[in-house]
Amino acid sequence: MTRWLLALGAPLAFAAQPLAAQDNSAEEADMMAAMAEVFAAPPLTAEQQARLPLATTVVDKLMPQGTMGEVMGSMFEGMLGPMMKLAEKAPPNLAEHIGYDASELDLTDEQVIEIAAIVDPAWRERREREGALMQEVMVDLMTAMEPAIRKGMSEAYAATFSVAELNDISAFFSTPSGATFARKSYQLANDPRIMGAAMGSLPVMLEQFAAMEAKMAAVTAELGAKRTYATLTAAQKERIMGLAGLSAEELELGMQVAAEAAAEQNPF
Repeated sequence: MTRWLLALGAPLAFAAQPLAAQDNSAEEADMMAAMAEVFAAPPLTAEQQARLPLATTVVDKLMPQGTMGEVMGSMFEGMLGPMMKLAEKAPPNLAEHIGYDASELDLTDEQVIEIAAIVDPAWRERREREGALMQEVMVDLMTAMEPAIRKGMSEAYAATFSVAELNDISAFFSTPSGATFARKSYQLANDPRIMGAAMGSLPVMLEQFAAMEAKMAAVTAELGAKRTYATLTAAQKERIMGLAGLSAEELELGMQVAAEAAAEQNPF
């Protein structure tokens, strides 16, 4: 289930954007069409189609009704909840209140909190309510998506397993132990023991990211560096300015900001 949630991250992130950011219906339709094309699966063969009813029975046992909502709830309790509580202790995002980040103004946390309280006296309660609502919305969202996920799983099982294998799987999930496993297996991914082990592996993960960064630099080294504003020819600058509708000053500033951002961000 955790893997499914990660796979669904892009469409969920898009759907969670404010409506004001989705006011272009044509762009939205194009994005959805592109995503559908990327994840399009080949149609089932006649043999696979014949196994679909049996596969659907297996999925019904493996994923009892309401499983996805329950898993999202347990995910909030086991992983997202503690992370959100940690975030709640952090000072507010000053840019949301006055348009400037605290780092730009060299302010202490106490000063940030004082400014935020002047602009929005209820900022702390607002954050708590938004966090609680996010959990409710995500549970509802996953519950609404469950029929589609169930259908996709049934087709995947029909395409992957033989009749004999599906019968064996169905027989297992028909036992008391199988039914218990089906009900609890998804929630185990959010068990604090597993999450604790994962958090304990963070130093190893950071080492791997550092190694990946070095390897990424090595495999792209032969390509040379990107052009800067200073290394662009006059003709190249004119072409970009003409295409983008920018002045020379705007182009130079924009490329400087882009270079600084690229230098700061992790390639992954």
